[in-house]
Amino acid sequence: MVDPRLPEDVLIEILIRLPVKSIVKLRCVSRTWRDLIRSPIFINRYQNRERKQSVLLVKRYTKRQTEDEAILSFHNPDFPELLVSPYLSIPVLNDLDFPTRICSNFRGYFHVPIYGPCNGLVCIPVDNIIFLCNPALREFKPLPPPSIPCPKGYEIWAFEFGFGFDPNTGAYKVIQISRIGADNYEDFYLNRDHYERLDLYDSASNSWKHIDEKLPKITCMTSFQTFFGGAFHWYASKDINDYPYILCFDIRTEAFQLLDFPDDFPKAEGLSSLTVLNENLAMIGFPRWRGEPEPSQIIEIWVMKQYGVKESWTKQFVIGPYMVFCPLLLLNDEWLLVESDNGQLGLCALHENKFKGLPFYGFHLSLSAVVYEESLISLNDIISSDCENE
Repeated sequence: MVDPRLPEDVLIEILIRLPVKSIVKLRCVSRTWRDLIRSPIFINRYQNRERKQSVLLVKRYTKRQTEDEAILSFHNPDFPELLVSPYLSIPVLNDLDFPTRICSNFRGYFHVPIYGPCNGLVCIPVDNIIFLCNPALREFKPLPPPSIPCPKGYEIWAFEFGFGFDPNTGAYKVIQISRIGADNYEDFYLNRDHYERLDLYDSASNSWKHIDEKLPKITCMTSFQTFFGGAFHWYASKDINDYPYILCFDIRTEAFQLLDFPDDFPKAEGLSSLTVLNENLAMIGFPRWRGEPEPSQIIEIWVMKQYGVKESWTKQFVIGPYMVFCPLLLLNDEWLLVESDNGQLGLCALHENKFKGLPFYGFHLSLSAVVYEESLISLNDIISSDCENE
């Protein structure tokens, strides 16, 4: 009994209706309340509650005096122009001298995306460190780096990731795809004399293992990957002139699968972004923005109505023309959140020809966004101190 005047089950029913920031404050009421709120039973009840509040999480940069500060900002998906919670600074990103590296160092992490979400958690790779983050609890936790052998005269570039939950084992898993190639610019960045490698992190053991599989060329760009149906999905091709397809990796079976593009998908001189729409895998096709003074981009959104069946691809929306550098995600079946040509966060209406600019900007390729549901899952419970000491 938490309080003799209030049965525990009644208190739990009250607490699970509150936002995470209120529950965190209530842990200070008493030791009994703290233990209840931190208990696995309460956390599971909160995770599985009926009324869940979605939050739009945006990774961007804001001006702080004379410095540009990397932050996570929190928004209502229905009104993304409004902040719903104080922003969360990302000190590890600020330490990278981000704007300078965009201009002067192609090998730097000029783009730092958010991977996930998964049970209210996200994954953020920064330079050579991968962080798990619970934005609602303001928690960051670094993962141990994978051990990757590198032949003499070669270098390693970890360029694509994935983050998901394996319900069979109850573990969180992170995928890292690395390119290992000759340590000179021409060979490394023109994809000569290189190979891809896939490593899988498991939170249950707090360790990595190598997946011994020959990988095709994976395209590295904002929103080109998504986690759906227990599998990671990436835009891929065998070489730059090859017909593209979607490479899938199931974290439960650790098996690969290839999904075909629709026949009429606009691939020539264009880009594509993977996302989810109405619980179906979806793909956004858009031409490369080449800096034309007038908008010229027609954006197509295709939905795979039956997973794995090429013939089920359906063209759901055609919108534009807009000047869009990269789409980020779909919001409420009404809007496509994008990074516009000038680094502004914007919304493209799906059902009418309308663009709405939001009062947030980033450097080129610096914006990332996900919609997640707040969680009380602590990173300290996912990766125990016993695992960390192994």
